[in-house]
Amino acid sequence: MTAKIIEEMSLREKQKIYKDRVHAAKILADMIKDFTDKHTCLAVIPNGGVPIGLTIAEMLNIDFGLMIVARLLIPWEKMRGFGALTSDGIIEINWENVKRFNITQAVIEEQLRSARNRIAKMLMIFGSQAADISRYKTMILIDDGIASGYTTLASIKSIRRRWHNRIIAAAPTGFESGINLLKGLVDVILCPNIRSTIHIRDAYISLPKLNLLQAKKFLEEFKELHPNLFIGRI
Repeated sequence: MTAKIIEEMSLREKQKIYKDRVHAAKILADMIKDFTDKHTCLAVIPNGGVPIGLTIAEMLNIDFGLMIVARLLIPWEKMRGFGALTSDGIIEINWENVKRFNITQAVIEEQLRSARNRIAKMLMIFGSQAADISRYKTMILIDDGIASGYTTLASIKSIRRRWHNRIIAAAPTGFESGINLLKGLVDVILCPNIRSTIHIRDAYISLPKLNLLQAKKFLEEFKELHPNLFIGRI
């Protein structure tokens, strides 16, 4: 399998093209709409993916659930990670970063414990009820950006373990190397703004960091308006 990568060539390498996550979601939704039908579900990665996913779900009237996954962080490098862990135990490690930043086995184990704690907190805040995804034929994995690609990679492998239909990875912006990491595992990659630099925030004018409680507030407000679209944990 080699994914078809779809981008907007006029946005290649562009910076500061999205006002915020909602604006980015509207651009991405226009790209996603041709791949959706009544058998489509969004799998949304918290926290930054939540406003993106909710906006798209509302615009296109698509079911959605939350993909519970936590990054493995480099403690002394702000905003950098070296892998990801999913709620069902899929671990993906960026060994290049492990070597580059001299990350010891003790740090790896410490960050795995921290990731497990964050996952437990997410399940407590968002709910642990597993969604029934058997009826869907297309799953679209949503985040606010693809950086190194390891969070998305772990999420894809988690879904593939349980479900074998079409998977699409979609984000408003993405690092070319991270996107290439994924192309052998999904059917399609949708990313309007592909760049050769890893910093996701460069594509946004405003990209505030979201915590779990803020993401939960977005979700609860959405569920009041669209009670039938949220299906639970994917």
